[in-house]
Amino acid sequence: MVEKSFLVQKFAKLGIGSLHIVGYSVAGEETVVQIPELNVCFDIGRCPYFALTSDFICLSHTHMDHLAGLGYYLSQRHFQGMKAGTVFLPREVERPVDALLKCWRDVERQGTPYKLIPMSAGQMYELRRDFGIRAFQTHHGGVSLGYSLVSIREKLKPEYANVEGRELAAMRKKGIEIQYRIEVPLVACLGDTTTGNVFDHPDVQNAQILITEVTFFDADHKTKAKAGRHLHIDHFVELLPKLKNEHIVISHVSRRTGIRRAKQMLRKRVGDEQMKRIHFLMDFEHAKDAGEIEDSAPPPPDTAE
Repeated sequence: MVEKSFLVQKFAKLGIGSLHIVGYSVAGEETVVQIPELNVCFDIGRCPYFALTSDFICLSHTHMDHLAGLGYYLSQRHFQGMKAGTVFLPREVERPVDALLKCWRDVERQGTPYKLIPMSAGQMYELRRDFGIRAFQTHHGGVSLGYSLVSIREKLKPEYANVEGRELAAMRKKGIEIQYRIEVPLVACLGDTTTGNVFDHPDVQNAQILITEVTFFDADHKTKAKAGRHLHIDHFVELLPKLKNEHIVISHVSRRTGIRRAKQMLRKRVGDEQMKRIHFLMDFEHAKDAGEIEDSAPPPPDTAE
């Protein structure tokens, strides 16, 4: 009989304001981060079961630890009678990813439906009138994008504040613009990246929640960070003063350091006050401070073919 420990994966669930950050992220192993209330996953990892519930996937780049579960995600949604998954991805990799998924169709002998939406840096895709996904360039070598989830709001122009409703409606019919648009970045996720201009992007600096990797922490790992185009703690400490986010979630920490030690090292560098807004996604030991630890297990046997 197979032990339960081989069947169940622990993953994090952080409650931050009205949103939850659900996921698993360990450097070189797997990264998948879900915002269930916004119906979006950043990357797909090996597709743990919670990820199946998101209609939209934002792929940052095509390294296997971020992409491997894509075919499974699409196939399982089709098998379970869910609507086709929609995948945002860098425009330059649309063709090879499409070819890969078509191969899986042939191998599985199943016409799995899917929708690929190629994105370029700076492009906004409006899923609804009040919600969009914006892509921005990151610095991981090759092609890589980060994404922000943006609340789109229409506000009445101040000069019309005292105008009655019927008059406003008449002005609308005449084509007069009585409102202005506000874009509020709710969550920005960088995927894998080193330091660079991405940290000057308004969505990155101002999102209510920023999800960023900090892979390496030890002094002698700075060369590894440079070679792999990842963030080192030194980079993050330098960048922190320009980040205005209410909350920052750190992902992709290397097992070479571990969460406990990484957290202690960062606290020594930035102090207790800054640490109030910084969360480590995989901080299971102190999960009660921010959320819960949950299990991702296979579906019940009666759902299998």
